[in-house]
Parts: sequence; structure tokens; C-alpha cells
Amino acid sequence: MTQKCVYDVPMARNLSLVTLGLDPNQALARNLQHLAESRHFTLRSMPVQSFIDTFVPEQGLCHDRTRYLSSANAFRAVPVAAKSAEQIYHPLIAALNKSTSRKSRCPSFVFEDVASRSLHPRRFGYMKPHVCCFTSESLELVRGHELSSRSEFGYTELFFEVKPHPLHDYFSEPIYIYDSDDDASPVVQDLNKALGQHIAYVTEIFARQFRVFFFTVSMAGSLARLLRWDRSGCIVSEPFDVRERPDLLCEFLWRFAHASEAGRGHDITVEPALAEDESLFEALITQETALQLGVTGQALRQAVKQHYEPGKVMAIHVLDQGATEESPTVRRFLVSRPVVSPLSLSGRGTRGFWAVDVVSRRVVFVKDTWRTGHSEGKEGDTLKHLVEVGVRNIPHVVAHGDVPTHIAPTVDVGDFQITKTDSYKSAPWQITVEDTLSHMSRRKHYRLVLGSVGYDIRFLRGTEELLHASYDVFTAIRDASEKDSRVHRDVSTGNIILVREHSGQKIRKGVLIDWESSCGVDDTGLATKAGRGGTWLFMSRELLYDHENLMKPSVKDDMESLLYVVLYCALHWLPHNYSKDKLTDLITAFFEHKERYDPGIMGGRGKIINAENRYFTRGVVFGSPAIKEWLDTVMDYMSPRAHQKETFKDKWNLEQMDAFWTEFLQTHKLEGADRVSHDLTKRTLPLEAPTSESYSSSSSASPSPVPQTRPVRTSRRLSSKRPQQTSPTTSDSKRARNTRSARSQPGPSEQTSLRRSERIRNQQTRRPVAASGAVRSAAAARGSAPKTSNARPARSAGPSRGRGGRSGARGGGAARK
Repeated sequence: MTQKCVYDVPMARNLSLVTLGLDPNQALARNLQHLAESRHFTLRSMPVQSFIDTFVPEQGLCHDRTRYLSSANAFRAVPVAAKSAEQIYHPLIAALNKSTSRKSRCPSFVFEDVASRSLHPRRFGYMKPHVCCFTSESLELVRGHELSSRSEFGYTELFFEVKPHPLHDYFSEPIYIYDSDDDASPVVQDLNKALGQHIAYVTEIFARQFRVFFFTVSMAGSLARLLRWDRSGCIVSEPFDVRERPDLLCEFLWRFAHASEAGRGHDITVEPALAEDESLFEALITQETALQLGVTGQALRQAVKQHYEPGKVMAIHVLDQGATEESPTVRRFLVSRPVVSPLSLSGRGTRGFWAVDVVSRRVVFVKDTWRTGHSEGKEGDTLKHLVEVGVRNIPHVVAHGDVPTHIAPTVDVGDFQITKTDSYKSAPWQITVEDTLSHMSRRKHYRLVLGSVGYDIRFLRGTEELLHASYDVFTAIRDASEKDSRVHRDVSTGNIILVREHSGQKIRKGVLIDWESSCGVDDTGLATKAGRGGTWLFMSRELLYDHENLMKPSVKDDMESLLYVVLYCALHWLPHNYSKDKLTDLITAFFEHKERYDPGIMGGRGKIINAENRYFTRGVVFGSPAIKEWLDTVMDYMSPRAHQKETFKDKWNLEQMDAFWTEFLQTHKLEGADRVSHDLTKRTLPLEAPTSESYSSSSSASPSPVPQTRPVRTSRRLSSKRPQQTSPTTSDSKRARNTRSARSQPGPSEQTSLRRSERIRNQQTRRPVAASGAVRSAAAARGSAPKTSNARPARSAGPSRGRGGRSGARGGGAARK
């Protein structure tokens, strides 16, 4: 049966139907973050012919070359250099689309000027690639959309991004990011922006299509490089001149045109749904949304749009290896708009959908992700085992398995979707910057179907639901620890969902999801995996302070994270006395603090200070006295102040916390509908170094099902417009080359100029605290000693405004990261 791939996949929206993660005002910040992260996943420079033979092999393609248009002088009209990109790509498009009655350059495909199809072609957030390749059918659809549409990203098969001069090749030397105080030439700064924009295009294409990999072509004058992108990173070919070696580009395009949809990078295990499937999907999703949110009428119709877009229902196939390993079965699930869209290129690339099981006609959750090959088994196997041993308040598994390259009753061992970039990080041709590839790893495409759907805890209705649902999560943490010797390692707002199981249920149940990062513990109670494994905002003090990222967490770190989840939700969505500015400062200092300390990144000063003297929380007066009492008591359990040490001695453990929490819920009347939404001051933040995906920043000022990237403070010289694509002067070109090769210039992982508000600076000046002492106290409470070497950075103890925070809210379902 002929497979038909899916184009123009919807992206996640919030309840206001705003597409998340693509705010044009934050586009430059996102691009620079993409650029910083690219240092960890870009491999260059693969020999061109080897690139073509490896990634678009001739074997299996049509051998009839009677329609092959000769490559001789194919791109002679493309100038070596020009004053603008248009002067390069206009003749390039003509050459690419050239054909005779029987022959063509890239049969069945058309190349189109897309850069001009924008309301603001030169503004970040609105820009589009210079040249996109479409099938003839797709091009007609794209031309039918308005200029404000982003449909080009949903239909393109590959794209060309063009710079006007050969010296604008941003892969010729290591690219660095410069702070506003650095003396970087405008040419280098424009190259930084251009490469970040190139990566942003690819990232959006991966979000708007189901992709295993994707090809692009980067041109600088008549110099070209071929690029292949997947969830492990990017492989870049050596440069070649299309005027002198037109055969290379022509051969690549000819093979590309004759490759199958899978050979062009599409995931063919997803296909368009049938008309009757869409009717079933809409009816069941509407019914489930009404149950979970308890809404009707216009509010219900609006909420359904978060999961369903008319005409955009797809069928995802899951090879259920969990049924029987010897004889897996293929199951079919209907999906539409995801509640989680991937907003970064390298990594798990997780999508999360409310889905309909076409057989059982039940609404389930589909998590589509790229797991690391070295992870401890599949998440589905972990969840099944936890259910078997009696862990409560976790989702049950409907189906799960690695994704095959094609749908078939039987699949060979090697016929699964995996990344390839990682296979070449030790290739003899590979050029990289220092030891930047340590985090690159092989990834396997994986799907997990869960029986629970709901809305994350940030959709809480009030104090009552917050404390009851978080107690449910505490129960899951305790069960996993006592019944399976396992720690979760990522207790966060995005990993707690509120589930209503029947219409008569007043308080929704809290369910702890995303056990992918969990691991067992040893005889001492410490995790078998070292390092951070969770969400920055909610990590424990010790994990944040461990800049070497070598500490092994315990269940007490999960408990501490849960405390911070409750505090975070209370500050954002329950009534209290703090103003917008004061709340913003508290959130920044307490949850988001992050600073560089060789080696690595450290944080948690606000949490450490508060553990010593409640400096940040003692002034908050909540509308509900009960939530204030609960927070104060649990903080005293976790870190009693000097005069309380005897009173709360040995209280910070699972048994004591369970006893307190159970009695508290039984003896206190809690507000059921006191939810409010607090606005926060908008801020422009400094660029943070890329962090390992094992500790992401995640949260949101208002409930939303996917992260939105926070703004980043960039160089004063960097505008929000497309880089001026003009020919460089001799002095500028020389300076650009010299600057880019100067190892003394700080790269993105070396920036330390972090701007703070005057209020936070004043607070820290008035309240200097020995943070390392607080960490040692926390370590003593958990029965382990922290490392003392390099225990304290030489910089100020004041909180720095890092990248974490309300930008990274994950939510809306059972899939994260």
C-alpha cells in the first residue's frame, strides 16, 4: 500500500488559541539560543560526495536518467558574490526550475521565492527561508494562504538560505556569541544572527511536520554546503562552488527527487485520517473536554480547539512492543492539535496529543518522543512495573514501542527510526569547537500511549485542589520509593496533571507523569544516576548548587521539588498581598537564579537563603491562611531554623510528611475556587549558555500547555531585522575572519554579565548570607555531605536573572520534554 505523509501539522496553542513558542518579539532571543546550542550538535565538514552517497544513496532509486538535465554550466548565472541575497537566489531559482519538454533538474518539485511571502520580510519572527522546495500540489496550497501564514514551513521539502558573499559562510570558522561589551564586528554579529535564524527555520519545520530528518542548503555567494538535520544534531558538508562543480548539487537534487517520502525524511507511520475518523475524533474529544474542565457552550467549543483543528486529523500508528515482544501489534490512534510541540531541535522533540483509540473509542494520551539509547529501558516498561508493584496516582500504559521505519506486521531489528548524526562525531573529517559534543547521543523514536488525560496543575481551581492533588503526587513519590526503591527526578508543574475520572468527582486527582528520567536507588537511598534530571525551577538546593552536576539525588530531593511546586502555584494563582513587581522579583530570585561557575552552572541561592531565614517567603500573606500554614510547616520540616531544630528534628521524611499532610487535609477547610492570575513584570533577560536537556527550565506565568521562550538581552548592536546581506569590505572581512578564530573571545558558555533589577541588588546588599553553610545544613538533614571543594563562587550572592522561569511551561498532558 502506498504511504501518504502528513503535511502542515498544527502546533500547540493555549486556551486563548495563541500558537505558543513563536512570539515574534522573542524571535531574536530564540535564534541566539539556537545558535548557542548548535555548538553542541554541529559536525562539519563532511566530503560532499560522501555526504550525497551516504544520505541520498543511489541504490534503490530509479536508474533511468533519460530525464536528467545536464549539469554543465547549470549555475553559471549565479554570481560568485553580490551586494544582496536576492541577486544570488533569483538566478539560482531560475536554474533550479529549468526544464525542457522531457528533462528537469528536480523532477516533480518546484523551487519558490518564499522570503518575500511575509508581512515583514526583514523582521525576526516573520522571516521565511529564501528558497523553498515544494511538490507541485503543496505549492498550490501554499500560494493559497495569506502572507501572515506559516504554511511554507508545513509543506517545504528542503530549503536554501543565502548570503551574498563567500566570506559570509558561517560554517567556515567556529561561531561565537558576543555580549554587548565585546568588540565584535557587525559582519560577525550578522553571521551569528543568520545561523541562528537558519536553525530556527529547521526547528519550526520539525514542529510543523512529522520528520525523521531534513535537508537544507546554505549558500554564501556561489559557495554551497549541504546540511542534514535530525534530533541528534546537524552534519554539514564541505563547501563547494556551484559554478565550478554544478554536478554535485545537480546529483543531490536528482537523487532527492527520486527518493521515497521516507528517503526525504518524512515519518510515514503518520498518515491523514479518513473523513469518518474525523467525526469520531471531534465527538469524543468534545465529550472528554467537557468532563475534564466542566464547561459547556462557547467555553467548551473554545477549549476543544486546543486539541482539534478541523481538516487536520491524523492517524498515528504505534507498534505495541509491550503486548508481546515476540509478536508486536500495530495500533492506530487519531490525533489533531498537540498540547505540546517541540520548540528546540536537538533533544527529545516531544509532542503530546489527546488522542482517540479507534478500537476502544476512548480518549488517551499519545507521547511522541526521541528517547536516548542509553536510557534505563523504555518509560512504558517502567510505568507498567510501577503499577504492578502498587504505585498509586500514576498513568497506566495502553501501548508503547519504538517507531519503525514503515508500518508492517513484522519489523526487523534494524528497521526502527534512529538518529544518524551521532554516528559521525568521531569521523576523521569532523571539525568542532573544543569538547562541545559530550552531550550528543543516539536517539530512538518512541511512542507511549497513556490512559490518563487531563490538564496540568497550573490549571488548578483553588487552594483545595492544589493541596489535594499535590498530596496525590506525594503518595506516588512515597509508593515509588518504598515499593520500588525509585526516585522520579523531575517533579514539576508540567509533570503533574489534574484528572477527573467521572462526572461526580469534585476535586480532580493529581497524577504524576513523565517517569522517563526516573531511576532506582542504592542501599544508601541515593539514585543510581548522578546529576540533575529535572526542571530547573523546582530542583532542590543541593542539586542546583552542585555546579559539577555529579550529585546523586534521593527521595528527599523529590519531596523538596514538590514543596516548590506548591509554592510556585500558590504565588502565581492564589490570592496574596504581593504587587506585580515584588512578585516578579521573588520568582526571579527564588526559582530562576542561575549563574556560571566553572565547571558548569549553579543556582539555588534564593532557596538556600530562604531555608536559612525565610527571607523571601515570610512577607507573603496569602488570602487563604491554610496555604500559608501548610507552606510554613513544610518548610520547617525541611529546614528548621536555629530555634526550631529540636522541635522539627527528624521530621523531613516520608512517614512524618504523610502523617502531617493527611491530618492537615482532614482538619482544615480549604477554599475550592479562590484561583486568581497574577500578572508579572515583563523583563528582558541575558543570554544563558545552553544547558543539558537533563535539566530544563520550565514554568509559566499563566497556564499554557507548552513552553514559550523567554526574551533574551542581546547585544545593543543586534537589531530585530534580517542581517544586512551586503558584500563585506576588505577590512570587515579580514576582521570577521580574525575575530571568529580568536579563541580568547568568550563563547556563549562563558558569558557572565547578568543584569539584575535594583530591587534584587538592594535586597542582597542588605541580606548577605553564607550560601555554602546553608547547603551543608541541607546535606546534614539528608544524611549526606556536600562537596566542599570549590564550594562557593567568587561572585556576588545576589540572584542573577537566568533563562529559566515562566518561559518554559510544559503542560496540558502526559508528555514532557
